[in-house]
Amino acid sequence: MAALKSHETLEKMKEWFARFTHSMEGNKALKHQDASIRVEYFFRDLLNAVYGWNLVNSNALMSIDQDSYDLSDPVKGIAIQVTVTTTPAKIRKTLKSFIGTHDASYTSLKFAYPLMQCPGSGGNHETNLDGFDFDPKRDRIDFNTILKKVADLPLLQQDAILDLVADQLEPLGRALQFGTDDVLDTLIGTIKYMTVTAPKNEVSATEKDPDYALKQERLADHIAYLEQQYTINTSLHAAVAQAREAIGYDQVVAAKIQAWLKGESVSLLRKYNDNAGEAFDALVDDLLQKSHQKVKVAQKSAVRYLIADEFMRCNVFPNP
Repeated sequence: MAALKSHETLEKMKEWFARFTHSMEGNKALKHQDASIRVEYFFRDLLNAVYGWNLVNSNALMSIDQDSYDLSDPVKGIAIQVTVTTTPAKIRKTLKSFIGTHDASYTSLKFAYPLMQCPGSGGNHETNLDGFDFDPKRDRIDFNTILKKVADLPLLQQDAILDLVADQLEPLGRALQFGTDDVLDTLIGTIKYMTVTAPKNEVSATEKDPDYALKQERLADHIAYLEQQYTINTSLHAAVAQAREAIGYDQVVAAKIQAWLKGESVSLLRKYNDNAGEAFDALVDDLLQKSHQKVKVAQKSAVRYLIADEFMRCNVFPNP
């Protein structure tokens, strides 16, 4: 049970990190001062929770941006630069600025990337070190690095870190998301596509079995994943409600969506050997592709919430 609980916690955390990575890659938010500050504070709290450091935001304390680091733990001698720029040139430039200026106060300089995985460091940086102890494999932290560290922590600590990630990334994600008009347009287009292409012979607004969602034992294997999609994207509830209101969502529309999801989800579950996560991801991707919608992260997250909500309303796969 402990191993299963840990796996679920890490998967939820990975989902948050993946969504955040897509947002960061999409709009390069660190170029904007307000977003940069928000990300720095998020990493301060996250790294403190994961590694047991006592980092402070050096930029805020000094009232100016430091030339080579953003966070610091003076007691442990750690300085950290938070950046989306992963190039070797960025590493070399930072080391050149840091060494000889701050290395008397800090014995360790690390790079923290708001990305799921940063690329290689670009070779040997020893010529830039002048005796300073920097190892690009050890001192570059991405979300995969953090997940591996969290996996070794006690369950209670894992849960606390997940709560921290969810609490901070939900509002930060809203700040980084693309316009809500695009989200609403995508949701309306998605609902329209499912209602228009639903198999007519399976659509019925009156034939609703009250025990529909409980009839298959296999449901227990998939409900946790659906709940995860539902809760992770719950901040998009208002946009989904707006789209439903705009489309005139009623029993007939709900039945058409149910019929569409029923056929598609069962087929994808067979294709992915009853793996709910892979089937759900494929269903969302297929839906967006078939409805000819090219979307960005916020719009795709909204569609994920919409589909999860439809499933949770008893339109739950894998019921045939």
